[in-house]
Amino acid sequence: MKFNTNLYLGLIILLVSQLVQGQNAISIYKQLEKFNFLGSVLYVAAHPDDENTRMISYFSNHKNARTAYLSLTRGDGGQNLIGTELKEGLGVIRTQELLAARKIDGGEQFFTTAVDFGFSKHPDETLQIWDKTAILSQVVSRIRTFQPDIIINRFDHRTPGTTHGHHTTSALLSMEAFDLANDPTAFPNQLKSTGLWQPKRQFFNTSWWFYGSREKFKAANKSNLISMDTGGFDPMTGVSNSEIAANSRSQHKSQGFGSAPSYGEQVEYLELLKGEATQNNDPFSGIDTSWNRVPGGAVIAKSTEKALANFDFKAPYKSLPALIDIYTALEQLPNNHWKPIKLKLLKTIITQCAGFRLQANTTDAIGNPDTQIQLKLLALNPTPLKIQLKAIKIGTQTITPNTLLSDNKLWETTTRIELPNTLTAPYWLTKKGTLGNYAVADSALIGVPETPNPLMAAFIFEFENKIFTLTQPLQHRTTDPVEGEIVSPFQILPKVTVQATQPVYLFSDATPKTVFIAVQSNASNFKGDLKLNLPKSWSVNPESQPIHIQQKGELQNFSFKITAPKEDHSGEMHAVVTSNGQNYSFGLQEIDYPHIPKQYQLYPNSARVVKVDLKTKVQKVGYIRGAGDKIPESLKAVGLHVDAIEADAITIKKLQDYPTVIMGIRAFNVKNALSYKNAVLWEYVANGGTVIVQYNTSRGLKTNAIAPYPLRLSRDRVTDEQASVSYVNPAHPLLQSPNVLMPADFNGWVQERGLYFPNQWDAAFTPIFKMNDARETPKQGSVLVADYGKGKFIYTGLSFFRQLPAGVPGAYRLFLNMISYGH
Repeated sequence: MKFNTNLYLGLIILLVSQLVQGQNAISIYKQLEKFNFLGSVLYVAAHPDDENTRMISYFSNHKNARTAYLSLTRGDGGQNLIGTELKEGLGVIRTQELLAARKIDGGEQFFTTAVDFGFSKHPDETLQIWDKTAILSQVVSRIRTFQPDIIINRFDHRTPGTTHGHHTTSALLSMEAFDLANDPTAFPNQLKSTGLWQPKRQFFNTSWWFYGSREKFKAANKSNLISMDTGGFDPMTGVSNSEIAANSRSQHKSQGFGSAPSYGEQVEYLELLKGEATQNNDPFSGIDTSWNRVPGGAVIAKSTEKALANFDFKAPYKSLPALIDIYTALEQLPNNHWKPIKLKLLKTIITQCAGFRLQANTTDAIGNPDTQIQLKLLALNPTPLKIQLKAIKIGTQTITPNTLLSDNKLWETTTRIELPNTLTAPYWLTKKGTLGNYAVADSALIGVPETPNPLMAAFIFEFENKIFTLTQPLQHRTTDPVEGEIVSPFQILPKVTVQATQPVYLFSDATPKTVFIAVQSNASNFKGDLKLNLPKSWSVNPESQPIHIQQKGELQNFSFKITAPKEDHSGEMHAVVTSNGQNYSFGLQEIDYPHIPKQYQLYPNSARVVKVDLKTKVQKVGYIRGAGDKIPESLKAVGLHVDAIEADAITIKKLQDYPTVIMGIRAFNVKNALSYKNAVLWEYVANGGTVIVQYNTSRGLKTNAIAPYPLRLSRDRVTDEQASVSYVNPAHPLLQSPNVLMPADFNGWVQERGLYFPNQWDAAFTPIFKMNDARETPKQGSVLVADYGKGKFIYTGLSFFRQLPAGVPGAYRLFLNMISYGH
């Protein structure tokens, strides 16, 4: 018989959709203090790691305000210091790093659908690619739903062209949205689900950096600024705000932003942009942040003050009756913006006071839509309170234990449940978007950080004649002999995923080439048919093949022969599996790092097929890994033999086996050994070898000797991938052999031409190209070549790490010329 909660008077539904944390008296008390503060702050910037974690932590933990960070992008255009993921995969990593940061500093996290398409020099370009109306509407929507009292911009809207175009754009859109959020004629369709809202103030979080130097900032007139010490120490927790902020910022590991705390006073400044002037250096001055802003809230304030005064740090569970009374009173108040927010926080406080341990553990890490799985349920009440576990609801199923929980006695059972017809992968990647915007099928999800958990176990309890419900997501638990227990979210994935084993297939003639398609089954005994869809001018044999994969999790490779057309051509290849009338075309990328939960990224699978005439004089190269890129895999795809070499293992004897040695991106930024092993590289060049050094950043070099002759890196870059390219010396051998480069070879590049070009170099270097973005002078530092002894040295800031994995034919032709140079 199903348990009917309507039979009980004084019903309290406590929906806690997060992992039930352990009991921590100080944390509970501080959350109760936060429950008693009704003020909110929205911090706005462009990328993960743009946010000022000191400010977010200060407002969240010291002012007790509801604080959130709106990052317009997910950082997918940046670089990756911990792996080879770029673009969408990197965006998934950086999303999770932001969520890890917010768990530490206490903020919430939101996004828009804007794609971080790479460095932009001006907001005009940014807004054209993003579609200003689309992103502005999302910023307005977030303000209307979050209803911040205060908005803080990380960047200055008044300085376009002086910093990343995304940065300035975030401030420009925030400024415009400040007024539009309260305009009924602006995006009126939003008003069907939310109301108008007018924030009270808008600030610019300025600092010395925006003035050019600490000295200039110290001398500047600060009469229009308010200041606050964000380095305060909390004697209850024993940590300072700076320590929290540094730990939060250190979660941006893929960007290399590990941070140490700055002790003592840390003054932050806010410049008022819109709204009334502040009083007493308080950004909340004149804003009612008490329960008086909620009709009937006085009774909540009085009861909360009493609960704080009577809180027992040695036995937090003693506060449970008073907290349930507060919840009852709060639930009876008229609906308003703050009611669900404070109810959610109070649910967490009640859960932690009770000290519950609730689990809904799956036997498998992955399930499929509309199938059954086995589930193990556990419930533990470690306190002496007598609490009845009445029922557990999961989807359409209800279990009725009707058992008393008390005194640390564990209750557990197993059951089988039906999974919903949905998927749990990142929602913004399951449809193909545009250069500037992700496509989202469900508009209700736009802006939320990750796909909501579609299935929760609702534990229904009775205590002192009151009913309350605590929810727990389904999880998979394993035990690692080194790490101990590992908990990961349960995933719902398609029965099968399919993808080419390479992102790009290059053909130099009409000879058929074997390609392999990897099919991974996420179900047992899967049967179907695999087919390849190719551009019309290409042919494939066989047209399809049957597949039968017996073991869940098993991956099999299937081979096809592809023949390219006679003429140069490129296009997309898609693999599709058909089973029982259903098509499966998602590819799957597993992203697994210790600092974030394991991610399963689903995406519409495709690979590029490219017919291009390619020649090389070198068949074997050594590759010294840097920060991580996929150039070795790309070179192998065109038939080169590529050996990985560790930087600290470089010796003349080892290098002499290769005509050419290539340095991975940012190698001189991340490999300490290159501060002394560089001398071995120059000796190798002097003996007749060719060394290609790819881009590094000027900040954080392990040594300034990144070439055998002096050169200085700058922040010069060409962000327009269609920018005109001309030759400094059209007759230079690098442009002629073994591939004759033509202007068309610079068509179809992706994201950018290149970055961090040198702007000063020794006379021994010869520049090869001239290129520049609009309204800028030509830059000649994209490729520099020099003779050194018997060999050749090349430094390049061109972004081959983006072009080769994308299958850009001209980039391959140029890179093979560089590899062949001197041989």
